[in-house]
Amino acid sequence: MCMYKLALNDELVQRTRMSFANETDMTAWLQRQVEALMIEYNTTQQTVRRNERAAIAAMRRTSELNGNSEMTLEDINDEIRQARQARKVMLLLPK
Repeated sequence: MCMYKLALNDELVQRTRMSFANETDMTAWLQRQVEALMIEYNTTQQTVRRNERAAIAAMRRTSELNGNSEMTLEDINDEIRQARQARKVMLLLPK
């Protein structure tokens, strides 16, 4: 069992303490609340990581389908440079 020392708002703790018959009951309740929050947090983080992995896999598939998965960083930077130059030219053309 891990032990943490937490600093809590005195007034808030005092008001909460009035709802319990004794300190042991409040401590048990507080532990359950923190553990429930940690379970929720960890579940959310697992979902985030799963979504991130799925997004990366989808981007990889798209890259492979587009035929650019073998491009080097230099190739990619070249493509970006060309796209920016083309955009500048388009902005300079009369409308």
